[in-house]
Amino acid sequence: MKMRKALMIIPIMTILANLAIFVNISPLREVIVFAFLSFVPGYAFLRLFKLKEINIIETILFSVGLSIALVMFTSLLLNEASIVLDFSRPLSTIPLTLAISAITLVPFFIECRRGPSETINLKTNFEGQLKNVVPVSIIIVLLPLLSAIGVLYLNTPIILLSYAIIAALCVMSVVSRRLIPTNLFPLMIFSVSLALVFQLPLTSKYILGYDANLEYYVFRVTQINGHWGFLNSSVNPLAALTYNSMLSITLLPTAYAALMQVQGEIVFKILYPFIFSLVPLALYRVCEKQLGKMVGLFSSLFFVFTSTAFYSEPLSLNRQIVGEFFLILSIFLLISKTIPTTKARLLLIIFGAALAVSHYSIAYIYLALVAIVFVVSKVKPKFNGVLNLVTVLLLFGITFSWYALTSAPLLALFDALKGVFVAITTGVTITSGAAASLIFIPQVFTATTWINLLLSGLAYLFLIIGVLLIIVRPKGTGIFPQYGIMVIIAAIILAVTYLVPSIAATLNFVRFYGILLLFLAPCFVLGGQWLLVTIGRHLKKMNRSLTRQITLKTIKVDIIFLLIAIILGAYFLSQVGFINNVTNSAIHSYTIDFNRSKTSSNTAVEINFYTVYTPEQDVFSAVWLLNHEAAPSMIYCDYVSGAHVLTSYGLTPWKIDSQITNSTKPLPNTLVYLSFLNVADNTITTYSASFNTSQVYPNLKGCDLVYSNGNGEIWYPSLR
Repeated sequence: MKMRKALMIIPIMTILANLAIFVNISPLREVIVFAFLSFVPGYAFLRLFKLKEINIIETILFSVGLSIALVMFTSLLLNEASIVLDFSRPLSTIPLTLAISAITLVPFFIECRRGPSETINLKTNFEGQLKNVVPVSIIIVLLPLLSAIGVLYLNTPIILLSYAIIAALCVMSVVSRRLIPTNLFPLMIFSVSLALVFQLPLTSKYILGYDANLEYYVFRVTQINGHWGFLNSSVNPLAALTYNSMLSITLLPTAYAALMQVQGEIVFKILYPFIFSLVPLALYRVCEKQLGKMVGLFSSLFFVFTSTAFYSEPLSLNRQIVGEFFLILSIFLLISKTIPTTKARLLLIIFGAALAVSHYSIAYIYLALVAIVFVVSKVKPKFNGVLNLVTVLLLFGITFSWYALTSAPLLALFDALKGVFVAITTGVTITSGAAASLIFIPQVFTATTWINLLLSGLAYLFLIIGVLLIIVRPKGTGIFPQYGIMVIIAAIILAVTYLVPSIAATLNFVRFYGILLLFLAPCFVLGGQWLLVTIGRHLKKMNRSLTRQITLKTIKVDIIFLLIAIILGAYFLSQVGFINNVTNSAIHSYTIDFNRSKTSSNTAVEINFYTVYTPEQDVFSAVWLLNHEAAPSMIYCDYVSGAHVLTSYGLTPWKIDSQITNSTKPLPNTLVYLSFLNVADNTITTYSASFNTSQVYPNLKGCDLVYSNGNGEIWYPSLR
């Protein structure tokens, strides 16, 4: 009976979603349609697999993954079918509603005909704990709300309080099983992830970050046209062409925006953070299966607490977010020993195909891992039973067929390989920028600086020791052999990226680190355990009175995990800028130091702030330009404006932009765009430097001011 009720979720939610679209009552339409698109199509498809071996957490993860994949591929099929049917706008509301509803209901009718003889296990291992809700459980559930309130109102004390609660929960997970039982670990991870992942998007109603602006550009082009197609290569650079080939930022948000009937910014600020909040939960399941609940908890929290991996720059890399989600789901399938082989292979192919159209750099990393794991499995027959030759060939074939069709990702790969070849033939050099990008090193060293450096250095030491342990004695760690190989490969890729910066033609070392931390995160806990136990044993030998009350079992589990929890909590407070803020030290975090950055008189701080934040005046200027320009041959602007607001809201191809200098004299049929940073803060940015806007104004004497909103200006060469 329970399973029949679970099955009825599919038609009920489908009908509700269609009614919400037809009636169009806000916010019911937005909420219902988002829930439907994000879960129901995938859940309906997952029911066909009849996986009794997965619990409710895995059911949710697989359902969301399949739903995202189905929305992308259904939209693509509609898009291509429109060419044959001569239908101009396939990505509009009615075609998408009919197609996605059909692809959701077909599995439901198939399942009804087959009967519920085999069912998915919908039991969760923390149901019993939720029946007796304790105050800590309430705090865990309300933590995202507290964090959101602090950010929306830019209330620093509330944000600091939310950070302190997160650090305290990390320590309490070891101190008291009564307050935080292990069965609540998944809920805690998801809640902490939500509390952090929505902070950056909530600071503004506009698009934030660097890459997100170009992602928003290819989305808006797709949305406005009502169909997806190739961009004009004569005015769009390789980066734009490559982004346009990723369905995760073209077709996926277009489908959500059309069916929810919301602005694109809302889709970007809700959909991608939601997907990203599930990545640590999937990582927890991957680590828990191998190393236990506590190691799984700390591994996922280490990933969440690392700013370069989770809640700062990655939140403006929406295609990477989707790619990481499919990557971690694929890792889960590769190490799973309970899911039937045939079903695991089919899911692996689906998630691999979705990864290929979501983020090409992660897809290349994934294919390298798959190839190596497959080769090792041929040498050791019991090493991995999921991958066979057909599965591997399909993964490679789907990926490279798509990239051959769209061409841009293959060109990016060629550039990367060319860079590696040049580096090898001319000599490998190590750049200091890689290390500096992971460890925040200000110009002035204070006590706070040394605390941050100590905590970051300790975390990297744990990581390195953990990797070495997996290399030297993998059986002693308890890690699965196939995952151990992945960790070693990830460590090698990271080392090569550090030594050969040119290998990151489309990424950089920090982004590689954030992605590869999905494999390396358990090494933090394993390395910390080994180091702390070793130190404890030496202390015991030096002075037995220090440890006379501690048994060997206690050293290995409780005390050691408590120390790791304390270090992890302190590491988190360092990463989010808590320590810097309470000590009034250097600006460290965009979110917690928002007001300090916005009102700073330091030019470097101002520029860094506006590379993330887009002022309202800039959006108004860019939109006016989009609606009133008469196809100018060139738009003069500074570096930040060209890469940000003019791309996302002005929909200006990069090849039309030209960086303004202090000697620029506008030519006929051109425009000069001056942003808030240029007008209000008197600063013009270039790719590598900056200068005062006052040096530009003398060159505009022959131009007319055709638009101004007080802090944003557009100039046009006079025809007189």
